[in-house]
Amino acid sequence: MSAPNLKEIEWAIHELESLESSDGRYTLLAALYTCRNEMLGLSVQHPQMATYSESAKPVKAVISAEPVARYGDSEFLKAVDGKDPAKVWAIMDDLMDSLRVVNRRVYDHFVQRLGNA
Repeated sequence: MSAPNLKEIEWAIHELESLESSDGRYTLLAALYTCRNEMLGLSVQHPQMATYSESAKPVKAVISAEPVARYGDSEFLKAVDGKDPAKVWAIMDDLMDSLRVVNRRVYDHFVQRLGNA
């Protein structure tokens, strides 16, 4: 079995978008959006641009060379245990971009929770 091509991924996205809402469908759509973005080269990390302001100060990125520590026993936390943080965050950023498209309400709630953390 060969890997799906872009046309097959686009077709699957179209089919899933026309079906009734469900958590499983959103999960699959997020994965398909991420695959499509990878194939199109859209998931390349872009530097965060500060809002224009004459008083804006440059922001220095903090990059940790230490692997992600284990913070719990969930499937996700076990998956990221010991991984390169930059790679984990790039994957999470792709997931959040997909979530923003698929379910804006859940995305907004999650971002709000992060802001309050």
